[in-house]
Amino acid sequence: QIKLTGLITSMSDIQFALTILAVIIILIMIIFNWIRLIQYRKQNHAEKSFLYKDENGLSPEEKNPYDHDLSISEKYLLSNLPKDIYRDIDAIAFIRLNKATHATSKLNLRDFIELPHAHCFIRRNEDEWQSTEGLTGSASFDQILIAIQLVDRQGPISQAHTQTFRMLSEKTKNDLDGSLIWLSHSNIEEDAKELNQFCALVDHMMTLTLIPKNNGLFDNEKLIETLKTDGFKVNKDGFHEFKGRDKHPLFRVTSLNQQPLSFNLDPYIQGILFQMDLPLTLSCKESFDAMLESITNFQKELECMLVDSNKKELNVNHIERIRYQVEKIENQMVAKNIIPGSSCARRLFS
Repeated sequence: QIKLTGLITSMSDIQFALTILAVIIILIMIIFNWIRLIQYRKQNHAEKSFLYKDENGLSPEEKNPYDHDLSISEKYLLSNLPKDIYRDIDAIAFIRLNKATHATSKLNLRDFIELPHAHCFIRRNEDEWQSTEGLTGSASFDQILIAIQLVDRQGPISQAHTQTFRMLSEKTKNDLDGSLIWLSHSNIEEDAKELNQFCALVDHMMTLTLIPKNNGLFDNEKLIETLKTDGFKVNKDGFHEFKGRDKHPLFRVTSLNQQPLSFNLDPYIQGILFQMDLPLTLSCKESFDAMLESITNFQKELECMLVDSNKKELNVNHIERIRYQVEKIENQMVAKNIIPGSSCARRLFS
């Protein structure tokens, strides 16, 4: 009886230990599942797609008011576009093939090349995009990205080019057995018209005029010396250009007829222009202040004055109004996600 009682006591201890162990395991499972649930919610119920990546990878430059209409897969694609392709100025179509292929001959590259500002890229899986420009030999791919710029300084894309681009996109999809989605500007005609109106609003060459006092002439030797001292360099087009620390052009000096200064052909220079191409200038407001500083140096060295189109001297109020317009244009471009002086702006205003 004593042995039986001891055995029962021993079994009770084992059962108790097993119960404690089971409780611990259940608690661990609950904590593990709770952690997984939090991670799942943070991922915003991500689609089970080969294209998925954490949405936090999107930079502010890639945010867009139309994001809510895109799936996470499409957002990921837009955050991993090829270099110098921009959702804000390009109509972009993406084609995913049902199986990988080497059939580059079916990409209709000759027809794409004839379209202005059109680009075609290929890749396989998550590899980097490869431009088809100058593509030689075979390449394995299962994804195609094609893009065309909506507007340039000559105006919006033509209706004929729009129709050709659509036709080639559909033909490429069908020839290679794939599915097509538009990542941006599927309504090419209307979006191009709207973007062109915006470009007309902000496309300004800001110009300030300097003339010698008392209706005189510039001393050419002093003018040449001042240009050198102030850091102006002659660019490939013959203009005296001032560059920022990043070697990007900020403004230039020209003759009164907006041509490069030619000291040999024009020994009697009656005035010069300071010009800033606002859409192509980084940090417009700061660059404008740098230009004013340069103008002040010219005024000191050359005894000249800043005037309007009627040769009336500009005062501080005039300058402030000009600065306000410069800042306004810069803010309008930033709001449109086309940063002045960026590679995107340089493409758009080419």
